[in-house]
Amino acid sequence: MTGKKNAPCSWQAGTTRDVPFAAATDTRNVSPKRAEHQTGGTPYRITPSAGDPFNIAVSGRDRWALEQLRKAGAKGCTPIHNPAPRWAAYVHDLRALGVEIETITEPHEGDFPGHHARYVLRSGVALGWKGGAA
Repeated sequence: MTGKKNAPCSWQAGTTRDVPFAAATDTRNVSPKRAEHQTGGTPYRITPSAGDPFNIAVSGRDRWALEQLRKAGAKGCTPIHNPAPRWAAYVHDLRALGVEIETITEPHEGDFPGHHARYVLRSGVALGWKGGAA
């Protein structure tokens, strides 16, 4: 295997066991954004609280999360009432596209008391593009 170097660690002091290391020239972006996140998917018109409206296209779970936020309105969504495996990741992706989403931390009781997030859409979101191409 290429890229192996001898690296004695505390648990292998005095040995010559090979430990794999990634060389800087071998590094690559492990999970790049797929093109359909920017160019394909369902079109939406985003109207931020400040600034000019713009268009985005989203697909998959990001689209699902955006639709859940649109339907919830001012009350917002929680992972407790809108179960999904990675709400925080969907919100992160949508924010990266410019969608304004507020995170409100709320306490909860029950067998596992603690806190959860409530996500509230703060941008105006309309289905479809207005005014031609994105």
